Amino acid sequence: MTKLLLTPSQMSQAEKASAKLGVSLSALMDNAGASLCSKIEEISDSRALERVIFLCGRGNNGGDGFVAARLLKEHRRYLRVCIYLACGEPKTDLSQAAYSKLSDDIEIITIDKLLKLNNRDMIVDCIFGTGFHGELSEDIAAFLEPLNKSNAYKLGCDMPSGVDCLNGTVAKGTLYCDETVTFHREKLGMAINPAKIYCGKISVLDIGIPDGWKSYVDFNMTYTEADAKQLHDLLPKRSDYSHKGTYGKLLLICGSDYYIGAAAISSRAALHTGCGIVNLAAPKSVVAAIAGHAPECVYTPLNTDNDGCISENEIDRLISLANQSTAVVVGCGIGQSNSTKKLVEALIKNVKRPMVIDADGINQLAKNIDILRESNCEIILTPHIGELARLSGTDVPFAIHNRTEVCKRLVDEYKITLHSKDATSITYNGSNAIVTSFGCSALAKGGSGDMLAGIIGSMLAQGLNVTDACITADYIMGRSAEILSEGYSPAALTATDIIDGFKATLTAL
Repeated sequence: MTKLLLTPSQMSQAEKASAKLGVSLSALMDNAGASLCSKIEEISDSRALERVIFLCGRGNNGGDGFVAARLLKEHRRYLRVCIYLACGEPKTDLSQAAYSKLSDDIEIITIDKLLKLNNRDMIVDCIFGTGFHGELSEDIAAFLEPLNKSNAYKLGCDMPSGVDCLNGTVAKGTLYCDETVTFHREKLGMAINPAKIYCGKISVLDIGIPDGWKSYVDFNMTYTEADAKQLHDLLPKRSDYSHKGTYGKLLLICGSDYYIGAAAISSRAALHTGCGIVNLAAPKSVVAAIAGHAPECVYTPLNTDNDGCISENEIDRLISLANQSTAVVVGCGIGQSNSTKKLVEALIKNVKRPMVIDADGINQLAKNIDILRESNCEIILTPHIGELARLSGTDVPFAIHNRTEVCKRLVDEYKITLHSKDATSITYNGSNAIVTSFGCSALAKGGSGDMLAGIIGSMLAQGLNVTDACITADYIMGRSAEILSEGYSPAALTATDIIDGFKATLTAL
């Protein structure tokens, strides 16, 4: 089932909307603390806890912890309830008010007592919550890191402290939580690795924000997370009363004298995901090398330039072939010569079919990205983080930490669909972004991007819209890698192995 994800700013807007709709921020903190307390009681009953330690910051996340600590002591008198003030005394009005209501039998502990933990203890992380970004201070990281080695149960409040709620990056020293409770809606960063790993099991708790809050929130980009069943249901349906033309014609413009494997992988991925006709247009050397291994393809052998890349003399023929196809993929292994730069630009301006631009196609496009303003078809870009940095004129660290803003800007400015691929992928299209997080380390090797491009092209050729093509392709490839890694080491698996595993994934569910 699709889940709505909120950015930190959207959550803040929802809280302000609540006040306008009759439920104050103070009431929301009381509700959050009560919900957190109920979760702790549930865990306490199952684990026979003796002590619960709240790590509280100075802001409203710490205030939630103060409310929960007070209620927990009232409900479970036998529990030792302790608070460690991780950043000193509370500073916001709400957190100060919550702190003032603590009873004397709640112990405010020092660092030496905090570090003496056992398996009958629980740590509740209420230091920063959703507003954190950047790095943890040295003193915070210094006491959090040893806690990761303890066998106490670790519960995050709204977000583990050190996790960026927007982009899913994680600061050094962040606590690995067994479970994280978050309020109202799941946050975007929680669905993105590595943050997803640090959150552990995620529970969304209601804090009483009234209906009608959505009309107060700036949804210029709506983030949702798709699950396996939803994506499997999107796969193209097949009828016994059909023929190869029923399932589309894909043109793959791939390969060069020096990059033969990219063409082989992308074409096999398209063939094994249902496309009716796969035409691989590639240099003659590439066709000669792989035709015997993929006899089901139609081949268009191409002449090359002095760099071993597709000659610019082939551009007119490729434009004609593209417009006779249902969908087009360009870029996998084409190299970066003057000829391929001209090829990519000419295709953008003249092709009228949905077109995926990947790998070297993206690298060539980055040299003149404004050519996208002249496009005559739906364009899907599939950059990894390095290619995203090149497209946006930034560097890799900036692209990692500002991924959502970078992608939104490119989508808004150039009216494209952008599938930002990573351990967690996000597909941006207009005002919507869909998060998918299938796969494992088996995909962390050459050929995965070529495989994904071939599957997206196959889905487009079979009639899926551009967004559904991207997210179903991510599911097919990622879930196949997961299934294979259940029986084999992910280190040993290759793109060819994973393509062979498509059969099981397409049959599953």
